[in-house]
Amino acid sequence: MIPSLGTSVRLSLSALRREAWLSALGLLAAGARRASSLPALAAGGALLLRAGLAAALARGDPRGALDGAVAMATSPRFLGIVGGLWLAGAVAAGALRAAWVAGALPVLATSMAGAPRGSAGLVDGLPGGFLRVLPAAVLGLALEASGLLFGASLLGGTLLLGPRALSGGAGGAAALAAAGALALTLAVAVPVALFTAAEALVVRAALTQEPLASALAEVTRRMVARPGAFLLGALLFGAAAVAASVAVQGAGGLATGFAAGAPAAALVGPQMMIGAAAALGAAVVDLAWLGTLAALCCARDPGASGSLPA
Repeated sequence: MIPSLGTSVRLSLSALRREAWLSALGLLAAGARRASSLPALAAGGALLLRAGLAAALARGDPRGALDGAVAMATSPRFLGIVGGLWLAGAVAAGALRAAWVAGALPVLATSMAGAPRGSAGLVDGLPGGFLRVLPAAVLGLALEASGLLFGASLLGGTLLLGPRALSGGAGGAAALAAAGALALTLAVAVPVALFTAAEALVVRAALTQEPLASALAEVTRRMVARPGAFLLGALLFGAAAVAASVAVQGAGGLATGFAAGAPAAALVGPQMMIGAAAALGAAVVDLAWLGTLAALCCARDPGASGSLPA
């Protein structure tokens, strides 16, 4: 029997409280994923700066720097170098995410099952789990892309057919309103469902050793059995992530507002602390959501967490 959303959240938060050290590790993993885009930004900035300076010196006019930078930004060389570095960074970020999920989820699952293993669970689960999570993440990416394409197609079709339906008079307007409401609902619900299914597939792949097709079938069965738990959980944790970021940024803004007249260098430290606090809050919410999905995807009894796979 699939646990309810409330039971899953309770199990996840209890496990996260016992394994609080995962939050700090999650912060480091998130920082590493963000840093993966720095080589592309650094190379792009250096190439634009070099081209701008060269153009300004060649023309003897500082205004030529803009033309030189624009010419570099539209050149195949620039697009190839920066695009290649960005793609490599995106692949590295995805691999880091897969490794993080493969290591962190066994720790949460064993804690929910009442047999916490601490860092040993991360070390033992990472090697084999990464090889299972990586193809699941690729399939999940395809599901997410199809969800975005589906939603964009519905919205585009509604906008294109709208003028024709309105030209049909009151009946056409009523039909357009009904079709538009249905299209908007599906354009939001289907992508959210596919995003949730993609994350659930990755979670189950990290915790079980079944084939990818079996994991996808089981995730589908569980989502069909409890669609509200999965979709409401995704929306609630998404809202929690936004609320945590806004709260930290707002509190930081109030705290630094008293030093509005201070030199910019003096505000670097507080701003970095605020950013770190916001990233830590996002890491905690992400771990809580992963633990909730673990319970929804793998637990068999709403009253006993011991059914979670180790």
